[in-house]
Amino acid sequence: MLDRMSWAVLAVAIAVALGAASASAAVVDVYPSPGSQFASPRTQLSFRGVAPGRLGAISVTGSVSGAHGGRVVAHSDGRGASFVPDKPFAQGETVTVRTSLPIHLGRLGAFTIEIATQGPPIAPLPRSPPLLLHSPGLQYFHSRHDLHPATLTASAAHGPTAPGDLFVGLFSAPFQLGPGEPGPAIFDTNGRLIWFHPVPDGQVALDVKVQQYQGKPVLTWWQGFVNAGVGVGAGRVFDTAYHQIATVSAANGYGADPHEFKLTPRGTALLVVENPVVQDLSAVHGATKAVVLDSIVQEIDVKTGLVLFEWHSLDHVSVAESYNPTPAVDGHSDDYFHINSVDETPDGNLIVSARNTWTIYKVSRADGAVQWRLNGKRSSFRMLPGSRFAWQHDARVQPDGTITLFDDEGAPPVGKQSRGIGIGIDTHAHRAWLRHEYRPSPSTLANSQGNMQVLPGGDVLVGWGSQPYITEFSQHGALARVYTYASGSESYRAYRFPWDPHPTTKPALAASTAGGRTQVYMSWNGADDVASWEVLAGASASALKPVASVRADGFETTAQVAGAAFVAVQARDAHGAVLSTSAPIAPLER
Repeated sequence: MLDRMSWAVLAVAIAVALGAASASAAVVDVYPSPGSQFASPRTQLSFRGVAPGRLGAISVTGSVSGAHGGRVVAHSDGRGASFVPDKPFAQGETVTVRTSLPIHLGRLGAFTIEIATQGPPIAPLPRSPPLLLHSPGLQYFHSRHDLHPATLTASAAHGPTAPGDLFVGLFSAPFQLGPGEPGPAIFDTNGRLIWFHPVPDGQVALDVKVQQYQGKPVLTWWQGFVNAGVGVGAGRVFDTAYHQIATVSAANGYGADPHEFKLTPRGTALLVVENPVVQDLSAVHGATKAVVLDSIVQEIDVKTGLVLFEWHSLDHVSVAESYNPTPAVDGHSDDYFHINSVDETPDGNLIVSARNTWTIYKVSRADGAVQWRLNGKRSSFRMLPGSRFAWQHDARVQPDGTITLFDDEGAPPVGKQSRGIGIGIDTHAHRAWLRHEYRPSPSTLANSQGNMQVLPGGDVLVGWGSQPYITEFSQHGALARVYTYASGSESYRAYRFPWDPHPTTKPALAASTAGGRTQVYMSWNGADDVASWEVLAGASASALKPVASVRADGFETTAQVAGAAFVAVQARDAHGAVLSTSAPIAPLER
């Protein structure tokens, strides 16, 4: 029999063993984070850091809606799963979740979240007016009557530019009017069109760029409608043959906002959302029932569409940090934060740019806590001369730790001109300083949008947002080249990337005959390796022979041959190899 001392020793040993077991258990992160006050009525509960088969029993109860059954769906990486409720939660209620898991920010496996009271949804603008054909700055092609993009004019080169093509999402302010159709476009380094994809009426395509998905280059953009600077849509992913291979939507009942669509090496996508919620702003001298836009970051599992991470600005950033006027009338909207970029940091966390607080936030991926603020009313850093910014966009973390961004300074104007900048930060001394600055010539002040891309060789490409320019600078800051959109056109961001497309469509062809001569027009939307065109002609569609060879000249090339009953064209590369042949057509008689 054990004496009293032995029992005491045994009790201590058991307690130590249990503590060690508890410490060794992996902490499970949950999204929306425990304590969140702004979850969607259609939210799922995403558990990360646990194998899907080890979630155990999950009890979910709404204070108004009662008990919720649901299904558990595994995340594709095997590191978590989502509980998807069978029915929505009630707006304004408290949801209590009980598990047997070591929940981060929970207590004994339990936690609560609050469901937001939704404001009026973001609505699309009225339909577009008819396109004004043959207006200045509009491109028109005989072989592709369906394509009408705006022009992009390149200045004389001031120096060498980086390799690659230019990627933009053409539209016209206010996203509906202007000289050309909206849509993603690729131009070569001389401003000649390579590819254009018009989007449906009422929609725009923004943030057009090359990314990596499943180890391969892909063309991506956000597509949807925009109203008053925010929007609802989804990310699109296309392969090098211009075939759509994925659509990435926001989850939990939200629509993705246009300001970010970033693929990660993990097969996930970072998206942002602007969700209108009803809030009492009397504490900051505002309305008691204002409609505040809650800026949300989601990481989406591309394969399953499930949420792997979710962050709400209203859980962590006060409306008092905003430079936007606080609405004093019930029902009026407050876009207090206006998220416009998300990037990953080397330590696995995130930096988030908020236009209307003039601040870059470092956000903990585990629990959403703000680790530091750069600039704004509550900066964690002393901003040294030249480092302050206003209404900024496109904050990115560079390999050397520099944070680059586009400093708009406009709407309403704070400075005299916009600029691209790089900021160095010292998290120990809590200071920030200007490392690089790229200014346009002549002076340009952007009211919105814009980006700064550091190219692999050190050059810098700056898209001037609402101003119709793209500028490339050398790594030493010298002007290399300026590109100008047709008047009235712009692009949210502009990029330069290498791109090796392989379209599977056939070349397009138009032809007309007059006075015994046939005029032939040929193009191949999306191909960038056509060096020459071979014109085939004959008395029948099955008896065509080469009659002319012409050098490729931009998007559409023209040739004139002797009158023919049928014609076709072959695209050839620089070595003379046939890339593709069009279908034969009978020329129109003029």
